[in-house]
Amino acid sequence: MAERACNLRLYQTLANATALEGFEGVGLNERGMAVQRPARSRIGLVVANYARSGHDVIQRRLHPSTALRSKIAIRQILHVLLFIFMWTWADIAMADGVRSGGMNRGAFSLSWSGGLEYGSREINFDGEETLYFANGDTINDETQTGVGVFALSLQRSDVQALKNVAQALCDPDVQTGGPETYDPAATFSVVCLNDGKAVRRSGSLRLIPERFRHQVFDVPLRLSEQARTDGRKLIKLDFSALSVERKDGRYLVSVRFINSGTRWIRFSTPDQWEGTITGGRLGVGAVSRNGVNGASDKVQKSWAFGLSGRRLINREDFPQGIVTLNPGDIKILKFESTPDYSAVKGDYEFSGIAFMRIEYDGYGWGLSSQVDFKPIRRPVTVDEDYPSTAREREQWEATHRAAMSHQPVKPGQTFAEHGLYRAVRLADNGAYRSLQLVPFKAGDIATTENVKMLMASASGAELNGPVQWLWEGSAPTPVKQWSSETIEDTKQFCKSSEVCPRSGRWLARVRAGSSSNAYRYDLAGIVTMRQGQRMPARNDGAEWEWLGV
Repeated sequence: MAERACNLRLYQTLANATALEGFEGVGLNERGMAVQRPARSRIGLVVANYARSGHDVIQRRLHPSTALRSKIAIRQILHVLLFIFMWTWADIAMADGVRSGGMNRGAFSLSWSGGLEYGSREINFDGEETLYFANGDTINDETQTGVGVFALSLQRSDVQALKNVAQALCDPDVQTGGPETYDPAATFSVVCLNDGKAVRRSGSLRLIPERFRHQVFDVPLRLSEQARTDGRKLIKLDFSALSVERKDGRYLVSVRFINSGTRWIRFSTPDQWEGTITGGRLGVGAVSRNGVNGASDKVQKSWAFGLSGRRLINREDFPQGIVTLNPGDIKILKFESTPDYSAVKGDYEFSGIAFMRIEYDGYGWGLSSQVDFKPIRRPVTVDEDYPSTAREREQWEATHRAAMSHQPVKPGQTFAEHGLYRAVRLADNGAYRSLQLVPFKAGDIATTENVKMLMASASGAELNGPVQWLWEGSAPTPVKQWSSETIEDTKQFCKSSEVCPRSGRWLARVRAGSSSNAYRYDLAGIVTMRQGQRMPARNDGAEWEWLGV
């Protein structure tokens, strides 16, 4: 089970709306798009030292969102009760020998709960000839997409190897390790032979001592991977981005859900989802761009769409708001959405994220109703840049400004993206903002020296000291690479009497001398203009400087 950190900016984006908060997320970020969380290992907690053997079995886990913190206390109480109930060695004697009531000697299960936020994983051996692998959690898995339940018919040698695992789980000393934690739960259950009777025992995977770990985990983890690749698909749900179209100023994003298993699956349409991990989140976005000669380049903060809670254009195709996928079915869902980032047209590879609740035909395999997974990657062509009109840019800048308002660039830090930034001076008695904006490029380093600028009050007072920087709007952007011509609605300066290139407040400035780069400002002459209006005429040779909205 290969591991990968959720390092796509798309994931971070999708987490918010969407994505991928994915995509780091699509974008499929905290936006299906946007909260970045450190990873946490689930299986790794159980087999922390097991990785030394060369097996990559640690699965990373994102921390719960802030909105879920209020649920942690209740969850911990429930897990304590679960610990008392399940992790006490319980002997359930069966009256008629080694097999009775469906209990086969040597049968066992290894289970990793996902808690309230993530899907579960469970490996089940029936004690005879079949291993079942239920995987409802592939959001951080490099080699897997979708979720499902897989059944593997075992070779005789594998059956014996799994019975040896059961024997190890039945050992009286198998619960002498530790330490124990309760969130999320990681448990096992095994049918042992005790005085000729079948006895089911349960315990904590985290209490298995180091000396038992190879014997307990090696074979089940190897065979679970084989079940996923070669076994029968009882349950298998995938999705993928299908297309992105721009029509009448709207973006239409099509996604297809696929059932390649042998049982039906159903879920509520994503327009009803809340856009949270527990309430349902769906997002898609670009992770790479196809270049010349088939080469692909990774992209960050490119195309990303949050789809949960968005208008489902073909809602009438799903009666009662339920998507039902029978075996072999493919259903296409078409959403109206808005990109999370500015992006350029081109050929891309799209990924995404899904946090959702499903129902399916069958039970007893350990697949939770709460699942999280990545889609099948798919090429998608986008025919127009975003934003491509002045109105689109205004809408995008307003959204992006709000998203960036809590992400100041502090002295010595690196600017993550191009833009016009406003200086903010923090003092004991409050925060003071600059009147004007300064362009920075991605990769620039914020100065650690004092900054002197006019204050936003336009009283003539100045900031003077170390500052942080907040993104305010698009910096002047060339119409194409290496061009000296600037996209009209990204201009920072405009001559008097010309058409206003972008809406907002404008300040008149006059060069202080014919050979000087210094300017004097008419602080009493600040005007608010709409894009397309004619800028006020000046007879003093002044030009206008954009101050933001």
